[in-house]
Amino acid sequence: MAKVYISGKITGLEQQEAFDIFEKAEIEIKELGGTPINPMKIEHKENSNWYDYMEKDLSALLRCDGIYILDNWGSSKGARIERAVAMELGLSIVYQEKKPKNEA
Repeated sequence: MAKVYISGKITGLEQQEAFDIFEKAEIEIKELGGTPINPMKIEHKENSNWYDYMEKDLSALLRCDGIYILDNWGSSKGARIERAVAMELGLSIVYQEKKPKNEA
């Protein structure tokens, strides 16, 4: 199974909200036949800063076959960087389908 990195906004969201969004993406990737790599579940040192998170997350991305771009990616500097790296590396890119607001 292809390893697929989940990329989307984390900074600025409540931790539980971000966790739930990324958990849902894991399910969507599994339904597509991939193995999700969730940056919310990557172990980071206590008191890590944004650069520390990005270093670990980009390292995980480099070991993946593709990237799953959440629909909130455009408002995240980190997700835009991850998308750019994936594009430069020629990784498979899948964009999350936007659902109508009345669908949960």
